[in-house]
Amino acid sequence: MPLPISQRIPQALQEWYLSHHRALPWRETQDPYRIWVSEIILQQTRVNQGLEYYERFIAHFPTVKDLAEAPEDKVLLLWQGLGYYSRARNLHRAAQMVMEQHDGHFPREFLEIRALPGIGDYTAGAISSFAYNSAYPAVDGNVLRVMSRITACTIPIDTTTGKKVLTEAVSSLLKSAEPSIFNQAVIELGALICTPKKPQCSACPISQHCALSGTPEVELYPYKEKQISIRHRYLNYIVIASSSGGYFIRKREDKDIWRGLYEFPLMETNKSTCANELLDLWKVEFAPMTIKSLSAPSFEMEHKLSHQLLHIRVYRAEQTGQESLSEPFLHVTQEELANYAFPVPLARFIKKHQKELSTPLNLLL
Repeated sequence: MPLPISQRIPQALQEWYLSHHRALPWRETQDPYRIWVSEIILQQTRVNQGLEYYERFIAHFPTVKDLAEAPEDKVLLLWQGLGYYSRARNLHRAAQMVMEQHDGHFPREFLEIRALPGIGDYTAGAISSFAYNSAYPAVDGNVLRVMSRITACTIPIDTTTGKKVLTEAVSSLLKSAEPSIFNQAVIELGALICTPKKPQCSACPISQHCALSGTPEVELYPYKEKQISIRHRYLNYIVIASSSGGYFIRKREDKDIWRGLYEFPLMETNKSTCANELLDLWKVEFAPMTIKSLSAPSFEMEHKLSHQLLHIRVYRAEQTGQESLSEPFLHVTQEELANYAFPVPLARFIKKHQKELSTPLNLLL
């Protein structure tokens, strides 16, 4: 059964949006490529942070052709710090598909857009409506929250049924709306007014059409069914000063976090582990290369991902003997580290310890 919703909402919301929306570069264009790049960057990323990355990304890759022809390492280097690197890899592959399958022209049809790597229903709807003014719903977390409050929908939004009925509610409003403006207006309302905590109901342009406006229950919506369980991981990195100068790094290739990024030699353990235990583990995992005893970690941090909490320690060590690390490890100088994309924690370590990394370790011990 369709949710009850007022058809007066589109006009009121569109008028509000035209007067109150934030000025953002991807809103000043109908170029589907630039809209697409902005949408991928803004997944799991705040607008203030994403803006800087968007401008830098577009400066380096102003067209889909430029992105398609770029080496993956360069794409990942520009993405460094945003996290969720599969977004960058999918963006790169999708650009190549646009060149190969669509002669370099970004597709117009929803299903063709939806078929590109890394693009789901929301992103396809956003590109279709923002770039081409097509009447497809663009339903993200902001929209689900707004619509669940307007309709007082108690079906959890993290269920197939919940998403379906709220998407249908948006579709019903699109019939009397300007798709591009309306979809952006609902998203903007959720970002600025109908926020998860302390929504500004008194400033909402559609409060008279909202079932929960100004009520104590408004913050209880939207309902969610599932609780996310957090996996704890313990990552111990060994930054080795080689006998010939420089450091060893390798590219992460497995189907895990940070695929395609670079890292120092890693030993992952199932709990917090002392330096002596790590030294014993090194002899097993990285023989025949030997290192001197490890002291206290020179860098520690916790890094939270959506379903994981990473406990990260970085130790510095000095190579002993002539045996070295072979492929897949690369041997690079301290200056060359800047040419490789590292996960955020390791990039922070490198930045914080830049001076020490350029100094032979035996002078620091």
